Amino acid sequence: MTEAAAGFRCRACDGVRTTPRFTVDGYDLLRCHDCGSMTTAWTMPAAAASEYYGEAYFRGGDYRDYQGSANALRANFRRFADRLAAIETGGRLLELGCAYGYFLEEAERRWQCEGVDVSHDVVDACRRRTGCRVFAGDVIELPLEAGYQWIVAWDVVEHLDRPRDAVARAFDLLAPGGRIAFTTGDISSSAARALGPAWRLLTPPSHLTFFSRAGVRALLGDAGFVECALGTAGYARTFDFAMYRLLGERRYAALARRWPALVAHARRRSFYLNLGDIMFVTARKPHDRN
Repeated sequence: MTEAAAGFRCRACDGVRTTPRFTVDGYDLLRCHDCGSMTTAWTMPAAAASEYYGEAYFRGGDYRDYQGSANALRANFRRFADRLAAIETGGRLLELGCAYGYFLEEAERRWQCEGVDVSHDVVDACRRRTGCRVFAGDVIELPLEAGYQWIVAWDVVEHLDRPRDAVARAFDLLAPGGRIAFTTGDISSSAARALGPAWRLLTPPSHLTFFSRAGVRALLGDAGFVECALGTAGYARTFDFAMYRLLGERRYAALARRWPALVAHARRRSFYLNLGDIMFVTARKPHDRN
């Protein structure tokens, strides 16, 4: 472990008692002795994130072909929107990390939708697709108008360099009684514990925090949220995406060159999977705090 890594605090609970747990792809992952979350000993400020999460990220980063998986993504987001609607509909909704706007498309019949993303490339595409107000930049810094009923972030908080500041900002932007919802991997899950450094969501440097359930409760409680509810989320995935993640970029490319028809077929087929290692989180801002 480098000397710089030794000084990293836990991004989930701000704990100072962190020690090396794994090294993955050359990055030190530090375990917090207070909440059990893990932190990547690496920083990605907003300017660097804007460059990293450009259009190329969605065509070979954590996703082989994000737009090519649109049908599966919409199915996931439709389920997420239904879960929110079972709690409350109406009012303004802000999505953090809105990418190409597939969730906003599913949500706009129930809420007045807006989005934020650090990538200028995808923000332009999202505006054209949805017609929603979409802002490019870091939610911590953007001069957004408060009063949202929901602020949501699907598979986003683990990417943030400053998740505690982002969640505190979300608290300030919500109307009294408004709610936050997000999904993120669960490092305290049975799957993560069994697989150790081979767990599928240990993907630094794009993932900077690997939250435990205790870490999520600390993250939200410290910001002032109440009624923290932790469930799990299943996902529809294309077989193409699964092959990409299992094989890695080079072996997948070789497979695609050798059997292009097989890969094309896999891109059109999807399956649903819930391993219990992704959390679906909701919490509420109290009515009696500003």
